Parts: sequence; structure tokens; C-alpha cells
Amino acid sequence: MDREPVYSVTSARAAQRDDIGGRERRYIISMAIRTACFVGAVIAWQTVGPWLGAILFVGALVLPYTSVILANAGGRTRASGADLLSNPPGTVEKHN
Repeated sequence: MDREPVYSVTSARAAQRDDIGGRERRYIISMAIRTACFVGAVIAWQTVGPWLGAILFVGALVLPYTSVILANAGGRTRASGADLLSNPPGTVEKHN
């Protein structure tokens, strides 16, 4: 069964509330990982040794910066589907 191509008539971004919601989710996940690194570092320092605790402390220090960078990286994706302007329906592409 052949399907007709779906043509994109716009390259509009997602709604602002969807974009902000995605950013908030990424930030919350990153901060949860940071908290886990910090708690793990305290526990590891006491039980496993200072080397693992130090690694987890570095992770807890670096994650806030990367979380902000990732949260502020808004959606920059284009709409999926064929580009209507480059190859309109019913036309044949000419190759030289």
C-alpha cells in the first residue's frame, strides 16, 4: 500500500507552553540527578572512599551549569514531512 507523502506547509515552532514545559522537565530531571550525586557523594565518602565521593561531588558541582544550558536550549526542530516548496505535489524533479 503506497502512502502519499505528507507535505509540511509551515516550519512553525511548537507552542510556547509546550516549549517551556519541556524545558522545565529537563531542568527538574537534571536537578534530581544533581541531588542524587550530592547525596551519593556524602554516602560514598563515608563508606566506599574519598575517590568516589570526590567524583560525585564534581558531578554535583558541574550539573547546575549544564542543567541551565540544557534547559535554555529551546526546541529548534523543524516540522517533519516533505518540503512543499522544494517539490510540490504533482511535479516531477528534473535531474541534470
